[in-house]
Amino acid sequence: MNYKNMNIKLLKYNWKKYYKRGFITGLIVLCFFCFIDQTLQNTIFFNKITSLSMLMTTLSFIFFGAVFCGLLSLIILVIMSLVTTFKK
Repeated sequence: MNYKNMNIKLLKYNWKKYYKRGFITGLIVLCFFCFIDQTLQNTIFFNKITSLSMLMTTLSFIFFGAVFCGLLSLIILVIMSLVTTFKK
């Protein structure tokens, strides 16, 4: 693989946009899952929120899941910058 032709500008100028997009998408999806899960009789993904400590635990799971989605989108951006070439 010729690393001189890597598209580093794609990574350099778009990493914030990709991270924000992944983070916000993960946050929305996980909040939607939590909302649906709380309306069910038996929860699937999250525990039932019955106290303040359970609420904080659930919110931390949602936040860390959203951070993971943002990092995952950055990894995909790095792979895209390795695969694509810079066009002059």
